[in-house]
Amino acid sequence: MHSAYPRYRFLQAASFLATVACASAQPSYTLTDLGVLPGFTSSVANGLNDLGQVVGYCAPATENFNQTGFIWRNGVMTSTGKLQKGNYSIATAINAAGVVVGDGDTGNFRPQSWVTKGNTLTNIFSNNGGNTHAIGINNAGAICGYYTKSLSGNTSSWHGAIWTVDPKDSRKFRTVDLPNIPGVDPISTASFPFAFNQAGQAAGYAMNDVFGQHACFWNNNAAHSIVDLGVFGDDWSSLAYGMNDIGQVVGSSHPPFGSRAVVWNNDAAHTPSALPALPGDNSGSANGINNLGHVIGVSYYSTPGTWDATPSRTVVWRDGGVFLLQSVIDPVSGAGWTVTYATAINNRGQIVGTGLFNGKVRAFLLTPR
Repeated sequence: MHSAYPRYRFLQAASFLATVACASAQPSYTLTDLGVLPGFTSSVANGLNDLGQVVGYCAPATENFNQTGFIWRNGVMTSTGKLQKGNYSIATAINAAGVVVGDGDTGNFRPQSWVTKGNTLTNIFSNNGGNTHAIGINNAGAICGYYTKSLSGNTSSWHGAIWTVDPKDSRKFRTVDLPNIPGVDPISTASFPFAFNQAGQAAGYAMNDVFGQHACFWNNNAAHSIVDLGVFGDDWSSLAYGMNDIGQVVGSSHPPFGSRAVVWNNDAAHTPSALPALPGDNSGSANGINNLGHVIGVSYYSTPGTWDATPSRTVVWRDGGVFLLQSVIDPVSGAGWTVTYATAINNRGQIVGTGLFNGKVRAFLLTPR
């Protein structure tokens, strides 16, 4: 572990690993190959709902803003299509009703965000050639993401936002900007949500010239008030990537030259807890958590005092243990597969991600056995 790691957290991690060593049973998952759309050579999974429906995108052999989003349901993959005049589309999230959100362009390669309505895609926020990114949709139909209308690259031009259907015109969407955490210089202030839950809460990170980057949390109140989640111990910065429906947030906190996987709990103080890396590793990051408290992320070894690190290994934290995901996949269904990344986890414990199947990039679905 890095020397900046507080001693009491050494003891906590040691206790956790002792629990892992005593665990009598490992989890086990069956792997399903999601395949590819006709005419494409690779697939990438981005999200799933509690029904096990998966969204992502497929790409041709030469990938260059020419992807097409997909929806996978009951063993069948179908295309989302593209926005009018669009060169590409990428599906990012799906709710319980099967409504999908994602990104795509309208002919100029600049990302816009869309939602499925029947068999068509509707642009939720035409922003005059700026960038928009939808990251989540809940079962109430609210969409969360971030955008900029400026092409200048100014940090302060980026805004987190929630879009809802205009009650006066269902063809339109209302935009509510999420607040930032102000610093001294407004030009250095911005925030980016990366996760959205059924309660209408969001999580991501905020930037300003006082603390740099900190994980943050937006409440579902009238002001969508923002909470600075801070860092773990004496770390320098933090980022949040995932959250569940009860308000627990996961991400990473960063000591000098390192990273540790963190869960910010849903108590009033949003107390952070560090998740242990795999034996022999000292660094990691978490990017998804479900209502059962199962967490997905990565583990790796970082050479103290340097930026040198080993390749990351995909892991799942559950049932008091940290498990290399590759090692808990049923060997029959997982034959020929190398897991490279886990993207999302649902409340049934299913996991989607991307791997190599006989050397080809493919999306997969893991289902607990």
